[in-house]
Amino acid sequence: MAERAAITMKPSIARIAAQTAQTRRIPKPVPPPIRSWKIVRGDKVEILSGKEKGKRGTILKVYRREQRVLVEGLNLVKRHTPSRSKDEPGGIVTKEAPVPLAAVSLLDPVQQVPTRTKWGFLEDGTKVRIASKSGAIIPKPEASKERRYPRPLPGPKDTAPTVAVEKTVSEQDDTLHNALRSLTILGDAGHVLEKK
Repeated sequence: MAERAAITMKPSIARIAAQTAQTRRIPKPVPPPIRSWKIVRGDKVEILSGKEKGKRGTILKVYRREQRVLVEGLNLVKRHTPSRSKDEPGGIVTKEAPVPLAAVSLLDPVQQVPTRTKWGFLEDGTKVRIASKSGAIIPKPEASKERRYPRPLPGPKDTAPTVAVEKTVSEQDDTLHNALRSLTILGDAGHVLEKK
């Protein structure tokens, strides 16, 4: 069998391939997830850095995976949009862009200045956010308590709660289960472990 000759590229093609390999855009790594978010939708915040430094606004949306927040009326960008229909013409649209989470800080409810926050517990055991500067409790806004997408209504294939609670095992089946359970290695101890 004849061996294949090594395929070589023309010098111009090799140069272009090397340039594209150097200029290829590498996606940013996703930051590690934050376990407990202290900033939620509806909070009053102040921008700490960037072109909007010192301005205040309300959180419209939280992007947890990217660790960014959308602040109302801040970090405005212009986007060129095509027309989608006759009623909605295209053009240049100004809208908010997400801001990094590290660039915003919650406002202290007492002093109205940016503050760090910590978690605390009330006497009844509820978890609350506490402002580090004044020690005041930062209440959760009403906007964060309402759902963005309503829960779906139960459909015809969903089991009703009253039916789910009913006991469906007959006495005959129950005695059979107990007899089989006594034949196992654990005996009644296995039954106790299952109940816990």
